[in-house]
Amino acid sequence: MMCQELLGFLNQVYVMVRAEEIMVKDVAVVHPDDVVTDVVGLFVERNVTSAVVVDEKNTVKGIITDGDIMAAVRRRRPLVVDFFNFIWAAGDEVDLAVKAEALSTMKVKDLMTKQVITVGEDTEILEIARLMAEHKIKQIPVVRGNFLVGLVRRYDIVKAVAWQVNRLQTDTE
Repeated sequence: MMCQELLGFLNQVYVMVRAEEIMVKDVAVVHPDDVVTDVVGLFVERNVTSAVVVDEKNTVKGIITDGDIMAAVRRRRPLVVDFFNFIWAAGDEVDLAVKAEALSTMKVKDLMTKQVITVGEDTEILEIARLMAEHKIKQIPVVRGNFLVGLVRRYDIVKAVAWQVNRLQTDTE
């Protein structure tokens, strides 16, 4: 097969793979008023790097990731000038434990990404990959109407690609 023909074939094969076929259905979820330290515990317990933020009706309201939490931990305070015109970021000397303790008073709604990209169950894998690349995100909630039904992670796409490549190799032998 020529390279162009192979690419065309791959495009046809991947178009048939939809979100519902590769999504994780057991999604870590949290609520806007949950405390961030509880989310950290959930991430460790479930070995995940994100949680979808939902309301009491399971409607997607946002997403919180390990990156959001890391940004909060490393967030610097405003610059100040001391008596000798020496500039420093106030609070830089505060150690990680103190910053982590501050997370115990933060709510999910204060850190979460509110403008969430979502896809439907029938969204094709190539469109999901395009959205991830375009928006520089690692996971996309899958919704039915406005209700959360799953999550597609980059890993899920890589796994589907590996399965397809293996299938192609088996078919050509």
